[in-house]
Amino acid sequence: MENPIVDSNVNFLRHSAFFGPEDSIDKTLNIIGVGATGSWVGLVAAKMGWQKFRVWDADIVESHNLPNQIYDFKDIGKPKVEAFKDQLLQFNPNVEVMTHNEFYTNEKDRDLIEDFVFVGVDTLSARKDIISGLQSHLLVDAIFETQMGFQHATLNYFKPTERRRIEEYVTLLKTDEEVEESACNARIMTTLSCIVASSVVQNICALASEERHQGDSAFESFVSEIPKKQIFSMPVTLSTFKT
Repeated sequence: MENPIVDSNVNFLRHSAFFGPEDSIDKTLNIIGVGATGSWVGLVAAKMGWQKFRVWDADIVESHNLPNQIYDFKDIGKPKVEAFKDQLLQFNPNVEVMTHNEFYTNEKDRDLIEDFVFVGVDTLSARKDIISGLQSHLLVDAIFETQMGFQHATLNYFKPTERRRIEEYVTLLKTDEEVEESACNARIMTTLSCIVASSVVQNICALASEERHQGDSAFESFVSEIPKKQIFSMPVTLSTFKT
């Protein structure tokens, strides 16, 4: 019996009517923090056909990260950004992952950012600084940010031009001192992280492929109704807010 022919490229045909590699060929997905949600955002995006990533994180993989992040036993002790790159290349050797084994700062890294941004850093003060610093960034299409709890999560979506909304978000966000447990130390359900990460990627892919779907009224309606705020809870319920 002859050996079967193995295709060296990943075949994304099953969901290409919605999104495919051609939709992101000239776009970068920036992930600031590749932990409980950020690592899943990256893997799900790669599974959808996303080609180019830039990631920041200064942490290493530890044993307690394995249940709720994409890493496995062989990654323990590695910088998270390198383990993240290895995991994505294991799935698709054609992806490009630019890594920064350090914490992101606007002063140092803002000029590297373009296209789509997911903010998943541990501290709320860092989130405030990052999102405030990306206001009016002409090369950024959209910013997504999540806040995770044990049984609930919030997903926020901003356009850099929405100065008033970003300022309101920054004003209302709690301080690190007001939060009992940081995002890093809080109990997090892997199932909820995956659901939220999938929603982030669904929205990013829709925005990235919008040009290809011009004239498709159903798709255009879907994109126009991407909520600015979503609340998830377990067992799964979902509330959306358009403004």
